[in-house]
Amino acid sequence: MQMAMAALCAALLVVDVAGRAAPHSADTMNAPGQVAPLRINGMVAAVFSPFDDTGELNLSAVHHQHAYLNATGVQWVFTCGTTGESLSLTMAERKSILGAWVSTGANVIAHVGAESIKDARELAVNAQHAGAKAIAAMPPTFFKPASAAALAATIAHVCAAAPALPCYYYHIPSMTGVSLPMLDFVRHIEPLADNFAGVKYTGMYTYPGMMDAQRVLNYAGGKYEVLSGREEMMLEALSIGITGHVGSQFNFAGDLFGEIIRLFSSEGLTPISQPVLRNLQLVALDLIDAWQPVGLPGQNAAMFFMVLAGVHVGDARLPSVPLDERVKGALRLSFNNFCNSVARHTPLAGLSPKNSLELAPASLEIPLRMCAANYL
Repeated sequence: MQMAMAALCAALLVVDVAGRAAPHSADTMNAPGQVAPLRINGMVAAVFSPFDDTGELNLSAVHHQHAYLNATGVQWVFTCGTTGESLSLTMAERKSILGAWVSTGANVIAHVGAESIKDARELAVNAQHAGAKAIAAMPPTFFKPASAAALAATIAHVCAAAPALPCYYYHIPSMTGVSLPMLDFVRHIEPLADNFAGVKYTGMYTYPGMMDAQRVLNYAGGKYEVLSGREEMMLEALSIGITGHVGSQFNFAGDLFGEIIRLFSSEGLTPISQPVLRNLQLVALDLIDAWQPVGLPGQNAAMFFMVLAGVHVGDARLPSVPLDERVKGALRLSFNNFCNSVARHTPLAGLSPKNSLELAPASLEIPLRMCAANYL
């Protein structure tokens, strides 16, 4: 009886006292010949692709972007994803952007997804040759994979073009229209790609969302990595055991989100830490609210926040509509209001005492680099 119980316990997922999957060594999760996931513990900036005033790439800005990220604690970048306007770029431009980021010494995950499977494979080959640490791919979005099996076959074919690199699926159903459960996809791709490493899970708002992400995270004893693609849900992701986070806000506010990670890692969720962590995330949500509602539909206001933070990345490329001076003025005001609210250590605009849990944001003890720009 005791031997049977021991065998049963050995077969179950080991869970620590906080309810998170206990750490596993890479040796126990990946068979010989398989490429191990990155196991990122921290932030990955989904970096803007910088443009000049004529709409051409401005690769000279990459050095400044990298310096800013280093100063705010961000060591990884995700190139040419949604924030980086992947499908608005040519193949040559995507290769140039990757080369520029690799040359900075940053740890780079190269997004290689494309409408043509041949283009995606070419970008994957280039990523491995150029020195990327990993690749990620969203699916084709016009002729979409219609089943988990079709999606797995498509992504496995992309992964095979860079066999030495960890290969992640980029799950963003709000943009691709492919909303299949990731657990089904993972089961189908497992026998097809030895270098498949996990899922960049941005579809947290699309059913089955967070519970699907948790199931993938714990599949086969934690074999695969889940990278959260929703920084506004960082605390929720941390609470289920996700340690790697990919986000566009990290371009200009890595120090803010890094404080959430630091505090959670050191204290966990306790009666003392919970109010502080929740308040930090509310500040992060107000940062998003500071730029997201401003401007017309189809305008990329987040890029202008990067400009206001001191790094000129230009306007997004068409079909995103360039910002006019009226919108830029409104964004400057919103940017300043956010920074002034943080500097005063008072509840931010729009947060009622109920929403802010009746707490002063004394948790924000670090000066945000974005708020140190000269025009504040």
